Amino acid sequence: MSGPAASPPNFDPAVVIRSKQYISALVLAAVLGVPISAIAYGFLALVAAVQRYVFGGLPNQVLGGPAPAWWPVPWLVLCGLLTALTIRYLPGTGGHSPAFGFKTGGGPPSGRELVGIILAALTTLSLGAVLGPEGPLIAIGGGLGALALHLVKKDAPPMALTIMASAGSFAAISTLLGSPVLGAFLIMEAAGIGGMTLSLMALPGLLASGVGALVFVGLDGWTGLGSFSLALPVVPPAEPPTLATLGWAVVMGLAGALLGWLIRWVGLSLRPVVHLNRVLVTSALGLLIGLTAMTYQLISGQSFTQVLFSGQDALPELVERAADYSLPVLVLLIACKTLAYGLSLSAFRGGPVFPSMFIGAALGIASSGLPGMNLAAAIGMGIGAMCAAMLRLPLTSTLLATLLLGVDGVAVTPQVVVAVAVSFVISNVLPVPGPRGPGSDPGSGPGTTASAAPEDAGGIQHPPPSSADRATEFSSAGRSTAGGRRIAWLFIIGSSLFALGAVPQYAEAVGLRWCAATFFAGSLFFTGAAFLQYRGAVDALPAVGSTRRNSFWAWAPRNLGWLAGAVQLAGTLWFNWSTGNALRENLSAALTDQRVWRPDALGSVAFLVSSGVALRDAGRGAIAGLPRPRTWKIGIINVAGSVAFGISAIAAFVIPSSGNMWNAELSNLGTLVGALCFLTGAILMLSPQSTDAAVPADRGTHP
Repeated sequence: MSGPAASPPNFDPAVVIRSKQYISALVLAAVLGVPISAIAYGFLALVAAVQRYVFGGLPNQVLGGPAPAWWPVPWLVLCGLLTALTIRYLPGTGGHSPAFGFKTGGGPPSGRELVGIILAALTTLSLGAVLGPEGPLIAIGGGLGALALHLVKKDAPPMALTIMASAGSFAAISTLLGSPVLGAFLIMEAAGIGGMTLSLMALPGLLASGVGALVFVGLDGWTGLGSFSLALPVVPPAEPPTLATLGWAVVMGLAGALLGWLIRWVGLSLRPVVHLNRVLVTSALGLLIGLTAMTYQLISGQSFTQVLFSGQDALPELVERAADYSLPVLVLLIACKTLAYGLSLSAFRGGPVFPSMFIGAALGIASSGLPGMNLAAAIGMGIGAMCAAMLRLPLTSTLLATLLLGVDGVAVTPQVVVAVAVSFVISNVLPVPGPRGPGSDPGSGPGTTASAAPEDAGGIQHPPPSSADRATEFSSAGRSTAGGRRIAWLFIIGSSLFALGAVPQYAEAVGLRWCAATFFAGSLFFTGAAFLQYRGAVDALPAVGSTRRNSFWAWAPRNLGWLAGAVQLAGTLWFNWSTGNALRENLSAALTDQRVWRPDALGSVAFLVSSGVALRDAGRGAIAGLPRPRTWKIGIINVAGSVAFGISAIAAFVIPSSGNMWNAELSNLGTLVGALCFLTGAILMLSPQSTDAAVPADRGTHP
């Protein structure tokens, strides 16, 4: 999406509108609305067809039934791999990063860049990442409009190029948001167009959008593939506004702003990690998204598809079945969708509108039971607050929430306006999320041109490392050097294997022996990483006399970094012994207790002690009045993982009289939660911001 071109001196929009050239532009916009909207319709139909086949038809063919909970995991890894390869090797970097919202300026994409934009969006949307199609469609429509004008007239002026690119964007999303006017309003507010320039831009765009809407409707009737227009077939009845609902609107605006800030923080904080190795990190993020969706289905019993995808198709069902969802399930859905949305923003390609609307609707349904609250108002306020926080477009956010509710949207407009206003103001007051540095501000309002990411500027400069950054245990991030990245990747692989082995459906699919082998392999990666960290702790010990320590073994229990590394290494060795013995078959209850449960419990205790020591070491570097160092925050995450591992070990105790575990489900859940915590901490170890270490200049272009 491109912003308006600069107006020449003595520019008179009224004269332009009456000119033959502008009339010709209107005719060309109407003509272009037909093929561009048809291409957009075909793109949406292809995305929907791939989604239905991969997550519906294929599991029926392969497994003879509906997709199990683990099914999205390999597809999300493939999604990350294909998206990363497209961004890295094709021109145009697959479009701009959705972590920065709707980006204006820079002109429409060229013909060569359109291929990468289409492929990156196709893999992102069809294989399960949590982003919407509106961003890529705007870019595709703008690129096609500019390309068509270039073919007609190569020396077209910049204003004409901008007008036709905008018209193409209008046509591409003509009915996607439920109304051609709403799509046009989104583009105009995001571009910051006003005055007579608004009329110049809007007339061709609205004309192309109207023609595109007719094409969408005609193709739907002709092909029967679907309308791909956001709508709620069942809308809850609205009630007149009251003082209670207006009061809750303030609370909803605050909740939406904080939740939106958290989502943007996840997306922007992971961007430096993505740029260290786009292919590997994006694939790992896809794995995390798949595991999050799998966890939701295993715990709630609902389909993982509610966590994946943009939420456009799942939103009507969510609203229609609002009474069927318990509060814990809704809270879990919001948490999982929020995490998957933040992870998707950091590395994938798509738009931010539909996931924001879905999370806002779920937030509204969860709060509809509050005293004085009604369902329609709660849904409208939730959608408006979340869209205002994520899009930074208050007028569009209000229209999205009210028009979606149809006639009932008029009755809830006052509450929605209050929620949107509160969310928008608080979102602009809160500190900019993500890494700080030159160019890291993603923009603070509509019409803002998103700056390049910090790493785009050729390097990041940070303050000198504090003493907390010398902590070398897994719970605190070591320096992000080549050795530190090796440690992080070993922990990432080990944690992923532990998380995979803890999924009951995986054990059913591969058998208990292969499941035990998965745990054993994960423990070996843990040991490798722990050994490298222990060696780093030994090397970091103060020199003795005039010579530096260079021995394999050292005894320094007063040094917290060494103590954390040594205890952690011992814990991983106990895990090796425990998981290795678990591979043996027909062990008696007594031998299982002696060779499997006891070393597992000792390893869990060692991890907890090691995490606590490292957290203490990281906390010593905190300065009063300043935020805690990133190492301390990572330590908190991994202490939580150690606690979860401890709960798993307790639940895995084998009862001598029966030979059964005390609570197998709780043991698996504790292992899964702990592994995901360790995986999160390991990924954050890759971030240069977690270590205050400088990042070398990257000569490539980072989106």
